[in-house]
Amino acid sequence: MNRFMRCMVAVVFTAYLVLGGSSWALAAQDSWVISMYMCGSDLESEYGSATGNLEDMQTIQLPQNVRVVIQTGGANEWHTDGISSDRLGRYVYDSTGFHEIEQLPDANMGDVTTLENFLRFTKENFPADHRMLLFWDHGGGSLGGFCFDERYGNGLSLNDLRQALNTVETVNEEAPVYDLVLFDACLMATIETANTLHGFSRYMAASEEIMPGTGTDYASWFGALAQNPAIDGRELGKVICDTYLPYCKANESDDMATLSLIDLSKLPALNGAYERLGQEALRQSRQDPKAFFTAFDRVANNVEKYGYNEGVDWSNMIDLGSLAQEVEGLESAPAFNQALQEAVVCRTAGPYRRYGMGLSGYYSLDGMLMTWLDYDALHGRSPAFARLYQEMLSGSGDGVPWYYFDIESLENAPVVLDEDNKAAVYLSPEETNSISRAAFLLCFYDNDNRLVYLGSDEKLNIDWDQGAFREDFDGMWPALNGYFLPMYISEVNKDYILYNSCIKLNGKECYVDIAYDYDKEEFKILGAQRILDNGWVDRDIIQLKAGDRIVPLFTDENNEEYWGEEFILDGEPVLQDEPLPDDTYAFAFEFTSAHGKTAYSEAIHFEIVDGRITAIK
Repeated sequence: MNRFMRCMVAVVFTAYLVLGGSSWALAAQDSWVISMYMCGSDLESEYGSATGNLEDMQTIQLPQNVRVVIQTGGANEWHTDGISSDRLGRYVYDSTGFHEIEQLPDANMGDVTTLENFLRFTKENFPADHRMLLFWDHGGGSLGGFCFDERYGNGLSLNDLRQALNTVETVNEEAPVYDLVLFDACLMATIETANTLHGFSRYMAASEEIMPGTGTDYASWFGALAQNPAIDGRELGKVICDTYLPYCKANESDDMATLSLIDLSKLPALNGAYERLGQEALRQSRQDPKAFFTAFDRVANNVEKYGYNEGVDWSNMIDLGSLAQEVEGLESAPAFNQALQEAVVCRTAGPYRRYGMGLSGYYSLDGMLMTWLDYDALHGRSPAFARLYQEMLSGSGDGVPWYYFDIESLENAPVVLDEDNKAAVYLSPEETNSISRAAFLLCFYDNDNRLVYLGSDEKLNIDWDQGAFREDFDGMWPALNGYFLPMYISEVNKDYILYNSCIKLNGKECYVDIAYDYDKEEFKILGAQRILDNGWVDRDIIQLKAGDRIVPLFTDENNEEYWGEEFILDGEPVLQDEPLPDDTYAFAFEFTSAHGKTAYSEAIHFEIVDGRITAIK
């Protein structure tokens, strides 16, 4: 931009502020300014999701004392007329409409300096009685951060957010500068995020789970604010929370949707209770590390886990309330859950996320010390749990691990056939204490006589006390409109189990989330999500439909992946257990340690002939 154009922009900007019909020097009480940091990413360039939310927002006529200040960037293409992809844009939406304030040179929306500049700009030019900060884009939980700029290839971390706020604002726990911070981004309802914002905001609204690309119901909550600008951050947050699930349902994306509103003034009490819980767990772990960490990991892997990512499997975020509730022998757990209940103002959730309590936190689902290092570097981490997980992963630091499980001894563990011709494995107490999860792996032989994984399932009878693992396979496997899918367990809950399957859907690689409801005795396809280049799953939830082209992704015995044969859904998608065709199959028990290491028993074969299953040693 040349000097003349810069001057003209400055003149227009000044005229807008001083002379415009929505003069920013408002004396009216209960004025609101919403600062919207909108990193478009592929959500905008491919789907126009940011544009859709901007359009929804503009269906509401705002009063003079409510304004939205928007910064756009981070997308290869914008679908809103006038928003450029090669510059940062700043806009205001107010009682007179949607206005451009200025165009800035291109910059990385995932850089802390860009965020600092925006926060300073809104603070200096748009004072108000009530201030709200809104982040719009992808989110990756406490470790993954948020606002992933697809032009520059990186995003903001929680520490970046804390730094930006510290640079521009002053910490004030009694009177924080923001009434509410909303993350219209995945996986950000974490205790670490809440601690990052403590002292800067009164409330935080965010989702524990992947957030559908449609986001929050902007028309509804902007309408509530326009109708009553005297509303405070708590009440506005409740409106956002209460309208979220119906909006997701209208967009066929409610099955795993969650949204929580957190009272950040309750964090000192909650953090205190969390530390006491971590300290008690640490003391108990040192008495018998192997037994404690195995039991702890069994619980952690069977509460709600959030954010499946390719390669690392999970974002390492689990529901903290469920963890405390289910772990046995921790006397401080009820006090933590009481503090959590007082901090979570409201939580809404779909039917297959009904057990979460509103706030997630780090747990090493991947068993990797590298991700623990990311956690330990966070401002919002728990010192006690950081130490607990360090010892879980790497020992006491003196060269003698507190907890080390070499489950290689379980490779090719012998399988026996019982009197009912059922396969079983019997482990010693020491071997049983080295594993936290068990399932079975089913394989078939393809036309090239290659052994191919069909998937994992939990049809086992397990006696942890006796170390007895017995298969209860019935010869059935899930088929989509008659075509068998590779399916793997992702989570087991009290009355439903979650699976994922990798497919190409109309040429795009996707994960399909699937639930099996024990009470209904039926499967439900929850939706497909495209896999992004960085391994995250997309926010856009796709419902399968007649005419879709499906190609399943299989893995063979050498862990090499290959695509199966394409089929077309010849009607509405129906997933149901169907008898496997007569053939010879392979079967193995799958054992996993708390470090995420997996071992397989010896494989046995069984034949299905006329529906009758016969195991063969």
